[in-house]
Amino acid sequence: MVLQVVTKSPTSNGARGGSSAGQVAREVSSLQAALLATLREQMRGADPEPFADAAQRLAEEFGSVTATAVAAVCEQPAPMAPPESHASLFQPGHMRRRLEQLIETNKRYGHPFGLVVFDVDGPGTREGDGTESRETMLTVVGAALRESVRIVDETFRLEEDALCVLAPNLTTVEGVQMAERLLGLLDELEAAGGLRIGVSAGVVACPDHGSDAEELLKKADEAMWRARAVGQPVGVGALESRE
Repeated sequence: MVLQVVTKSPTSNGARGGSSAGQVAREVSSLQAALLATLREQMRGADPEPFADAAQRLAEEFGSVTATAVAAVCEQPAPMAPPESHASLFQPGHMRRRLEQLIETNKRYGHPFGLVVFDVDGPGTREGDGTESRETMLTVVGAALRESVRIVDETFRLEEDALCVLAPNLTTVEGVQMAERLLGLLDELEAAGGLRIGVSAGVVACPDHGSDAEELLKKADEAMWRARAVGQPVGVGALESRE
């Protein structure tokens, strides 16, 4: 059987950098719907079981297609990102320097800031051996993060499957809201294109949770793992003792 479907490319609507992750997912979903409609028409009157099997395989393949399309949109680094950046994400060394700057600003002027650690779970991450898939998942999440944070916030790639956002003048509650916006965007990607990516987040803020770089990172990481252990997507760090 030959499916005859005329569609447009997910990135054919102009400059590559002008499409958001959600827009790409919706366009890929439209392509999937068109293929399913054509398949259903050409199999009209046939045994429904082969159609169900074909639809399932199509859904699985389109999850990969969505990831690839979103990664292609995000290939070009942001103008201010250093040459070694990963899909517009600064590297761990940059994060530590920026974190120290924000801590010093808090000590000198009292300006608070938020720190949110995100751990990514999807095809190729954790115990999987698909390095390319892991990088694609991180690229997709990085793109979604750029849509869910403010222009003054900075996103960094940490080791393995972790990302971090430093957000000036952000409270703990606002940090949780940021994480929830990211989760909403990822849910949209899954609903539109079948791309399944799990994210756990740990949220802390300075000075509420401390004013030491190592302490803040440790508390954010512990909060993230506590949340994952109880099946929650977002956790908040332990408050600094006021004794």
